[in-house]
Amino acid sequence: MNNVRLKILYFASWYPNRYDNVLGIFIRNKAQAISSLSDVAVIYAMKDPAAQNIFDIETSYEGAIFTVRVYFRTSSNTFFDALLYNIRFLQAYYKAWKIIKVQWGVPDLIHVNVVDRAGVPALFFKWLRNIPYVITEHSTPDVAYTKGERLKPIFPKRWLKRLIWRYSSGGSVDSSTSLKFLEKIGISSKICVIPNVVNVDHSKLPITKPSMGNSKKIGVHISILNERKNVRDIIQAAARLSASRNDFEIHIVGNGEQKDQLIELARNLNVLDKSVFFHGYLIEEKKLELITRSDFHLLNSDEEGFSVAAAESLCYGIPVITTDCGGPEDFVTEKNGIIIKRRDLDGLTMAIEKMLDTACKYAHKQISTDACARFAPEVVARQTLDLYWKAKTTWTAGNTSRMVSIPPNARVLDVGSGHQPNRRANVLLDKYPEETIHRTTQQIVIPDGKEFFVGDALAMPFPDKSFDFIIASHIAEHIEDPEQFCREMSRVGKGGYIETPGPLTEYLMPTKSHKWIVTKRGNTLFFRKNNVTGSYFPLFFRFFYLNREGYIENTWRTSNRALIILNLILVKLWAHIPYAYTCVEWNDTIVGVVTSE
Repeated sequence: MNNVRLKILYFASWYPNRYDNVLGIFIRNKAQAISSLSDVAVIYAMKDPAAQNIFDIETSYEGAIFTVRVYFRTSSNTFFDALLYNIRFLQAYYKAWKIIKVQWGVPDLIHVNVVDRAGVPALFFKWLRNIPYVITEHSTPDVAYTKGERLKPIFPKRWLKRLIWRYSSGGSVDSSTSLKFLEKIGISSKICVIPNVVNVDHSKLPITKPSMGNSKKIGVHISILNERKNVRDIIQAAARLSASRNDFEIHIVGNGEQKDQLIELARNLNVLDKSVFFHGYLIEEKKLELITRSDFHLLNSDEEGFSVAAAESLCYGIPVITTDCGGPEDFVTEKNGIIIKRRDLDGLTMAIEKMLDTACKYAHKQISTDACARFAPEVVARQTLDLYWKAKTTWTAGNTSRMVSIPPNARVLDVGSGHQPNRRANVLLDKYPEETIHRTTQQIVIPDGKEFFVGDALAMPFPDKSFDFIIASHIAEHIEDPEQFCREMSRVGKGGYIETPGPLTEYLMPTKSHKWIVTKRGNTLFFRKNNVTGSYFPLFFRFFYLNREGYIENTWRTSNRALIILNLILVKLWAHIPYAYTCVEWNDTIVGVVTSE
């Protein structure tokens, strides 16, 4: 089992905030689900004309999730507002990133939720910091185009979306219709379908429904009341049926731009508070109470990416009437509901009438069992974790931060892990758990969850070829018998990465504990006795280790910002200078040769 716990940073285009605790709640639900398997942090930025400062930053732990929300002002002038928005948006992400890096750490992977907005900063992080990202596209697909009913798609900012998808390491959508839409518009990255999380109150299960009897049947509709949800037809269908029967009620939950118009329509059709009832926004407890006493769920949308409301009803054993609007077609069948055409008032009316007569005949417990098995947080979290591991194929190793390819299921050993164990290693081996001159006064670190063994790299306590990959960073130059070290690496591992200081480093910045000067030719390492006793350029040594302790000579101390910045640049560039480091990535066998040359 892979015991590496990934660090995932969510870039959320939508997320619950100080003004709207419902916006993007499905993104938060997925983040909460995956936090049981990975470390998760979230960045969310939004324009807020009422912000007290140009940037108002809120940080908090919400459960296990470290969350940074940035609210930013732009300008009251329309022209400058448009100009400043994108600048301030990127600045907001940069400010949030600095907090994340210090208080939570550097992520292994960024998870972009919706390409619009959050995809742009992810692209910059990919280019500038080499942090890969995956995408979950929650935006509603163009269903009419996907189904061939329209020749051209409604696809704003297509060039930008294609660019962001192109540089992604994969992604997911929440329905097969969304997948078909992306494929049809030419986006063919590694995309899979992962449903949204549906949280269920298991104390309300299993659902049992009484026989119809003479009680009124209840249908429930939950949405943002806008044109795309087509609630108007639901009210008109209810009015038609009310002319011949009075054994039902349709309850409409939610707010939106059309709410007042819809209430007026219901009043004009003489069904308001008779067979059609409006509830506005309901807190979760009240909404759940209404769902669990309903007989069926109504969804009459033109387009849906998923529909958490319909999936939630199924989890409680409630059958669903839905249009062929995209997402619900993945999980609504004749066993748990009815699918009708979009904008078909006659079809909707007949479906409601049929459901009024047959809702009690559905296998409610089986509907609930099947839906919970599909949308449970632990199920979706596992699918999402698989997506992350498929995307995270390269890892940094050594002081050079060399990118090495390691398969998701590979078992990885870090030999001489010391105070900087490799993130990807499943198992750590070190000869000195106590203080030692070989670690320059640093204490050993053993992260939670990783297996640790005390052992000698010359006689490792592992079976032959028991590791897929071995990392040995800055240990070979300390070894008493480098030839045996290479034989032992080849015995235990199927491949790996070895890094040591190069000749240039040993001459300019020598260390007493380094026994060998290491060079390479192919998969062969050459070890020459290290007789360097002092730096050939002491000033360089002292500047390279500016403000650092534990070395053989006194290093410089300074608070001068210019010198500190120059030092940081030098340290970064040093990894790319020839002979500064000796690095070799090997397969099957690594050979060591002691030479006098």
